Amino acid sequence: MRNAKSKSSGYQPYSQKRRKEDFEEVQMMKQDEMQTLASVVDSMHKLAEGLETLAIYLLRDAGDKQAVSDAKATEDVKPAQPKVMLEEVRAVLAEKSSAGHTDEVRKLLQDFGAAKLSAVDPKDYAALKAKAEVL
Repeated sequence: MRNAKSKSSGYQPYSQKRRKEDFEEVQMMKQDEMQTLASVVDSMHKLAEGLETLAIYLLRDAGDKQAVSDAKATEDVKPAQPKVMLEEVRAVLAEKSSAGHTDEVRKLLQDFGAAKLSAVDPKDYAALKAKAEVL
């Protein structure tokens, strides 16, 4: 009766051949998975190398920018010119005026937008003094 039941229900005993086929199929799936994992690992290694290279270039670029920034900071720090005082300019202009250059002194003051020395902007004292000394 057992044989009749197995034939009618379509049941067949698990054969040795079927077991071997299933085992080989599982092994092939595992090999495919391992190849996929190996490919992923390889891609990750390449990505890590690329990131390392990028980091090197970024650090080098940051160092270059810092050097440029430091150079600009040193350029921006100009040696302070001695501040020219009103009395110094007045003395030079008075000397030139008494030496007969009164008209040139007036013209020089007009060039700086002033009719008299007290109207000249203090930041222009050094330039005014330098031009007056040339007269």
